[in-house]
Amino acid sequence: MRKPQSRSLQTRESLLRAAELVFAKVGYERAQMEEIAAAAGYSKGGLYAHFKSKEDLFLALFQMKSEGYESQLRDRMNRSTTKQEKIDSFRRFYLDLAQDKDWALLILEVKLFMHRNPEAKEKLRPSHDHSNHSIEGAWSRLFGVSASAAGEALGGIFPALVLESQLEPDVLTDKKVEEILGRVFDGLAHMGE
Repeated sequence: MRKPQSRSLQTRESLLRAAELVFAKVGYERAQMEEIAAAAGYSKGGLYAHFKSKEDLFLALFQMKSEGYESQLRDRMNRSTTKQEKIDSFRRFYLDLAQDKDWALLILEVKLFMHRNPEAKEKLRPSHDHSNHSIEGAWSRLFGVSASAAGEALGGIFPALVLESQLEPDVLTDKKVEEILGRVFDGLAHMGE
């Protein structure tokens, strides 16, 4: 009985990985379920056996990625013992996010999707808010200040900068993006002082 469940979970994960690539490449609006299924090596029917719609797939992908990054941040913070180690871990986590360019583009797609589809916004809002609250909570514990503005800024600046780096790779190299994001993080960290 475990093998079919395990296989079903593997299929779902494979479909989600393919969806991430397709959504990052062509965006939510242009993404086709057939293309996602083919990229994962499955039939369209196989895709619909796991996700009832493109919106359902999009939401599941955002939830999976958000939860994975929240877990990474929590693990990094838990491994740090001093306040300075926690700050350094949080900063490194933030800078490392920019290396996952597909995630940055997916965040922008989610924000645009929520803006353009008010009814779908309610479905995505819990995952979006939970992700932001995790970052804001860590920020508040470290810096002792309300982190709503800082959390929103961190969550908005990094994907926009990654997008710009995709458009202007000679100007915004990975090293330059990391330098800019580091300065943003440091500036926001000193807001409460």
